[in-house]
Amino acid sequence: MNNQFIASINRLFLSVLILTGLYSCIDPYDVNFNQENKILVVQGLLTNDIENPDTIKIQYSVYTNGYTRTQPASPLDVYIYLINSKQKIELVQTGIGIFVPPSNFSIEPSEKYTLNFTLYDDEKGEQKYQSSPQQSSITPPILNIHDSFNPQSRLSEDGKKFVSANDVFIDFQDPASQKNYYLWRYIHFEKLEECVTCYSSIYSPYTESCIPGSRQPYYDYTCMTMCYGIMKSDKVNVFSDLASDGRLITGKRVAQIPFYFASGCLVEIQQMCISPDAYTFYKNLESQTQTNGGLADTPPTAIVGNISNITNPEEKIVGYFSVVNIQKKRHWIDRATATGERSNILGHVVVHDPGPMAPLATCKKSATRTPFKPEGWQ
Repeated sequence: MNNQFIASINRLFLSVLILTGLYSCIDPYDVNFNQENKILVVQGLLTNDIENPDTIKIQYSVYTNGYTRTQPASPLDVYIYLINSKQKIELVQTGIGIFVPPSNFSIEPSEKYTLNFTLYDDEKGEQKYQSSPQQSSITPPILNIHDSFNPQSRLSEDGKKFVSANDVFIDFQDPASQKNYYLWRYIHFEKLEECVTCYSSIYSPYTESCIPGSRQPYYDYTCMTMCYGIMKSDKVNVFSDLASDGRLITGKRVAQIPFYFASGCLVEIQQMCISPDAYTFYKNLESQTQTNGGLADTPPTAIVGNISNITNPEEKIVGYFSVVNIQKKRHWIDRATATGERSNILGHVVVHDPGPMAPLATCKKSATRTPFKPEGWQ
């Protein structure tokens, strides 16, 4: 799935035990955290969005000396296999352990896909991995989006109070006479005033980076040009139509957009139908994180998904690979009714460099910001 939605899942897999699932591909296994452990984590979506393909990440969650960290893997021969047409599509590496499909690749509803890759282990040699076969299903479009300001919408990052946000709701028509399982995520755009934070350092416009020169905890530097922050879902949101098959679904909350500025912001809602097994995976993940105080808390378990080591079947791999059709719709939030305390978009109180010639910072295009006005910005 796209990058920050997938980053939230990555954070959840650190310090984990495996949950017993409801479907055969969801397995339990215990990890002894009194000793060192190294768990393979695979995550990603193959989608119909050719212009903005999701990244597929292959990495390790490593527990050592009392804490957990991620370690990128360096797999060999990473590819998507098309079962029906017997084609092998090599994935393109964009970073260590990070892959995307070729630019001209698109999924077909009638095709079944597996993710395949090989890792080399110094002791065990080559280890071959494969996902269970995945097939996309048609996702109904989002019919309407509306939002409402809620002064106590979401739990603060420290879990001590509720803070304000604009709750975002959608309407859509659920197809009749078939079981449907939904997953939502969003992309949230905000106009940024500060482009760089330098910790125990200062900003150099010549290198466009932070350099030694300050004993202060941090300084924030004002953007030289227009800049837009890109934030993505930090919660898992799934739904089953078991009790609402074929109905018009109205007022389904799919996002809680923090109150950062009095000015408006833009949100893109992404709706997708997922398989029953994927629904089980994400539902378990949702129940763990959203009932334990938020992402800052360590979930009691983590979840093994649909990736198997076919060389060594005893190994359990965390994560899930899916193939999905995405429906998107953008919505402008004007914040006309927003009042009260605002959240800090940088996660801290802004502190500017007090120097008389404090430089302005460049807005560098990245996964978290862009100098280009997003489509739909008002």
